Amino acid sequence: MEIKEILHPKGWLIGLGAFMVVFSIGGILNPESVAEMAWGKDVVITDQIIAYEAMWALHMLPIGILAIATAIFTKGETLAKMAMTSSASFVVIVGGGMGYFTNKYDYSTEGTMALVMPLVVMSAAILMGVAGYLHKDAPDTSEE
Repeated sequence: MEIKEILHPKGWLIGLGAFMVVFSIGGILNPESVAEMAWGKDVVITDQIIAYEAMWALHMLPIGILAIATAIFTKGETLAKMAMTSSASFVVIVGGGMGYFTNKYDYSTEGTMALVMPLVVMSAAILMGVAGYLHKDAPDTSEE
């Protein structure tokens, strides 16, 4: 199997989009457990913290939906460009901004999940960008 077949932008957009949708819904339905995991057992979990976690999950939900819709409704060169753009945006938000602020405010900095999950998700996002780059010259068969 060739690397271009494995790194197809459509699959990566759908996969990462589905991941974001599932985790967002989990955060919306159970913000208390997300708050406890993120802020630690030593912090008193207030209604404001629970609201913050639920709203954060709600704000991330459309990103997952848009990734899936992009994979479904675009093709060829446009799909590849959107995969690269999505990857770059995700790296800036998660790797840059969220990485900085979570460390600055001691948010979810302990435990295996806090270390492994961001690396796995960031690696997947980078691979999605590589997939887009590998397919950037694909013919655009979408109709206008």
